[in-house]
Amino acid sequence: MESWDVIVVGSGPAALRAVLAADEAGARAMLLSECGIGSSGTASSGDALAASLKESSTKGHRDDTIRAGDWLSDQDIASSRTAAAASVLDELERWGVIFRRDAEGLPRSFAGPGHSSSRISGCGDATAREVLQALEDRCLRNNIHRRGDCLPLELVVEGDTVRGLVILDIAQGRVDALQAKTVILADSGFEGAWNGEQTGGTGQALAAASGIALRNMEFQAWTPLTISGTNLSLPLGLLANGARILSADGEEVISESTLSPTAIAQAMAATGDGCVMDARQMKGDFETWYANISALLIQRTGLDLAEEMVPVEPSVSAIIGGIPIDEHGRVMHGEWGNWMTGLYAAGDAACSGMHGASIAWGNRLLDDMVGGLNAGSHAGEWALSANSGGAQRLEEARDSRQNNLDTRLMEDTESSRIGSIRSALQTELSTTMSLNREGGALQTSLDNLAQLSAIAAEASLDDRSLLMNTNLLEALRLESACKLAHMAVSSALNRTESRGGHSREDHPERDDENWMKHSLVSSSGDFDTLPLRMSSSGTWILAPEV
Repeated sequence: MESWDVIVVGSGPAALRAVLAADEAGARAMLLSECGIGSSGTASSGDALAASLKESSTKGHRDDTIRAGDWLSDQDIASSRTAAAASVLDELERWGVIFRRDAEGLPRSFAGPGHSSSRISGCGDATAREVLQALEDRCLRNNIHRRGDCLPLELVVEGDTVRGLVILDIAQGRVDALQAKTVILADSGFEGAWNGEQTGGTGQALAAASGIALRNMEFQAWTPLTISGTNLSLPLGLLANGARILSADGEEVISESTLSPTAIAQAMAATGDGCVMDARQMKGDFETWYANISALLIQRTGLDLAEEMVPVEPSVSAIIGGIPIDEHGRVMHGEWGNWMTGLYAAGDAACSGMHGASIAWGNRLLDDMVGGLNAGSHAGEWALSANSGGAQRLEEARDSRQNNLDTRLMEDTESSRIGSIRSALQTELSTTMSLNREGGALQTSLDNLAQLSAIAAEASLDDRSLLMNTNLLEALRLESACKLAHMAVSSALNRTESRGGHSREDHPERDDENWMKHSLVSSSGDFDTLPLRMSSSGTWILAPEV
């Protein structure tokens, strides 16, 4: 049985930064991903990094983060992570990321959605790709061990201590047990379920199945720039470079540049008609830094950004809620101060408390990088003084999972197909968990999703082998997404107010007196709450506005 100090689950910026930090701490670290090695994609953390480069302090960035989060951020977390932003940008630049430059030779900063000052830096439409490439190169330099095409099936826990993972290795066609002193869950959220795309959320599902109540699952971040009728989203940097969103009658939808992307999406939905983006007046070096997205848009739709207006609509871009963590990335178990020994989370899988109820532009990538660094460093240092264990428990879990999969593969059922289940999930979420929600519909959706989860657990399979069975892989992912969707709807039903990305038609006002707190939901849908963390002095850094 393989044994590691640290196993990091994921393939995006948070996972890569976490495994690098664990390795730098002296731990034996391994990166485990569902996709093939080298095919982690272009990431979805956005097209920019927010950092206060030309401000006298990071106070403005911190305050804008709290405002964008509609005062549901853990204010000490928002303060510490925005304070680290400049060092993150500096590190990425030293590792090879080429940022846009101003006349002084510094990374060029823009104002944009969620920010009152110019603090957004990036590489145009190549930011996510450049960051991933720099981190991938660093992993190669450090000789980080990686395993691809592996789906985690179970987080093995003994008592209240993590002992490792049971995985499905489709490249080898077998179920394996991996022993680990610590596990860092740093994969994607399940936002693809809203758009009918490949579903994610494996890390969140693993944590929930092990007894962790997930935090703030009712909140999703929305992008206003998805091309109508497609799954293609344009980078928000277009708005910072002069593009405008217009309603059907030609009126500009937003005049306030400090609105978060989710608030812009809500303003678009309020028009009641379709919207378009007008980028025809953009000047300067736009054609150089956004050449890739311009070419892709022409290829996919035949539309030319420089000559035509583009129909756009809101769509879910990220899951804000997730596995509750503290400032070190340790997974919290029920309340502050309690954590599951050896379990960490970062990136989209985690709910760090930084974003609150909505994400300011550039803060998602920042949270990935700082969260990955903190989790990897702490996990690596802690693992050096910890002992491995639970070998028998791991073997039992592996044998149980193997038997379950064998039984499922041998059964020739006439159950629903994966495509129809995915479509039903998309319809349920896009209808009930859209920008506007209502209590009665949410209650009905809970029952529908419970039934859909049961159907997904018995989805019909075409391939009966474990070797490279992508059909089974997607069925297991879809089963996890249905369970996570049920948890998200339960949280949305219980939060009886409107805040950030959660807008209730039957409770249209923000209720600071009763709901200035996090939500917690278990895998069975049981609901609880958790107090916010304010500052080390126990007071508000920034008081809520009336």
